Amino acid sequence: MMVLGAGEIAAAAAFGLLGGSFVSAWSYRLPRGQSIAAGRSACPACGHELGALDLVPLFSWLVNRGRCRHCKAPVSLRYPLIETVTAAAVVLAALAAAGPVEAVLLGLVVTLLVALAVVDIEFGLLPDMLHLALLPPALAWRWLLDGTPWWGLAGAAGGLAFGLALHHGFRLVTGRDGLGLGDVKFLGVAGLLLLPWQWGIFPLLAGLFGIATGLAWRALGRGAEFPFGPALIAALALCLLWPEAVSWARL
Repeated sequence: MMVLGAGEIAAAAAFGLLGGSFVSAWSYRLPRGQSIAAGRSACPACGHELGALDLVPLFSWLVNRGRCRHCKAPVSLRYPLIETVTAAAVVLAALAAAGPVEAVLLGLVVTLLVALAVVDIEFGLLPDMLHLALLPPALAWRWLLDGTPWWGLAGAAGGLAFGLALHHGFRLVTGRDGLGLGDVKFLGVAGLLLLPWQWGIFPLLAGLFGIATGLAWRALGRGAEFPFGPALIAALALCLLWPEAVSWARL
């Protein structure tokens, strides 16, 4: 774990806000089949192409009081919220990392985790493209963490096997789908990132976060079925960003 000064924390937060701006765009475009590279962002109300003054993460929304600078239509709270959450996650990643290279890699990982969580909450999807984007920084981070990338690959295979067992087992017992195939693929990514001993606590944390998500989903009037991806992501993030909190599972 690094000890960071105020300037380093501010730099991590700035990079996190920038990453959160990309997450906002990715999470909007990917489920709609739109290219994440082509085309400039535009106001959904008036269609005006957004310039640099409109795209400063968080601050543009605050300065414009949550409205489009051109037509004054309200701008969704999702954008500053995603940017703030991503910035906080990147700062925590920098604090949890052992060095600057690890901090960059873990920052990329948590940024993509936020993107996955947002898409699953809004669309009930965990896109393959985001899973694939996670693999290079996850593998590099695991190698720098303990010098065992092959154990990480073994963990990924184990995570996939665990997810498939849950997927088919739930269907066999209940006749219904419980864990989606997107969740199964995510467990493979989780297996790449988690240390072996963390599998003793990760499923329990995911279950607890899943219960909380289900209760919140019902309280919001969104029905009994809810996306389980955010619970898996929250459990993985806790293991990655605050390993000391779950270190008792090693005993």
